[in-house]
Amino acid sequence: MLAEAPYFVLPAGAQATVKALHEREVRVRVLTNSLASNNQLAAHSGYAKTRRRLLENGLELYELRPDTDAFRPGWSLRSGLSRAALHTKAMVFDRKAVFIGSFNLDPRSELINTEAGLYIESPELAERLTAYMATGVAPVNSYRVFLDPNGGIVWETVRDGKIVSYRDEPEAGFRRRFVADLVKLLPIDSQV
Repeated sequence: MLAEAPYFVLPAGAQATVKALHEREVRVRVLTNSLASNNQLAAHSGYAKTRRRLLENGLELYELRPDTDAFRPGWSLRSGLSRAALHTKAMVFDRKAVFIGSFNLDPRSELINTEAGLYIESPELAERLTAYMATGVAPVNSYRVFLDPNGGIVWETVRDGKIVSYRDEPEAGFRRRFVADLVKLLPIDSQV
């Protein structure tokens, strides 16, 4: 299963599903916003609380870099002035079917918002969406997020042809990281 979602906050049950799929050798790969590319600190904080468990459960995780042009709209002169941010909500299942819609993978979309989406069984469309999604996870567009052997979280990307690793949320200044960490302490999980 491949997924792109700007706000990715899986509840415990869905996290367990990721683990069960991984144990059945089903690949689950997700591209979501990094702290630096996310326009919603509360949503990112909810996601960040689950990130380690998702990685431990076998999820392949990528976070969008804020300097990529891959998802920047080109229809406005002002679009070039803003940081990149992922807005796609799409999934590919077994390269045979797709889901595209407004549904974020978070409690807010599940329980509060009114969302819509299309489930389409089409290997051709699934293949095209898979190719599109490959752009997002390319090393020049995203950070590959993984656990190092000591259990620390590492973000890895390519800059100027060289692999660059980070041990903290990349390209997000101290203030942004501090505020995101404060928001993690708030009891708002069902609202993000």
